[in-house]
Amino acid sequence: MDSDEIEKELSKLTQGSVKKIILDLTKVHHICSTALGIFVATKRKLKPMNGDIKVIVVDEDLIQLFEITMLDKVFEIFPDLASAMEGFQLDEEDSH
Repeated sequence: MDSDEIEKELSKLTQGSVKKIILDLTKVHHICSTALGIFVATKRKLKPMNGDIKVIVVDEDLIQLFEITMLDKVFEIFPDLASAMEGFQLDEEDSH
């Protein structure tokens, strides 16, 4: 999937009623800066709606990329889907 396709899919989701997105990057080993920018822009769109993006990353090089770009401070990174879903549940509990 290229960055144009990623942008289209995320745009479709944010134009609908979706407020919570989990990006599963478990099969991704390389990501371009354009895609990272799209992730950040999508997070900004979701924030006013009390929405968020959680990211699943297992590739060590990709984790390092998130750390070097300081995007690990912008996105919560999880090792698997269950943890990411739990992250949303904890967010809901904290907001009550």
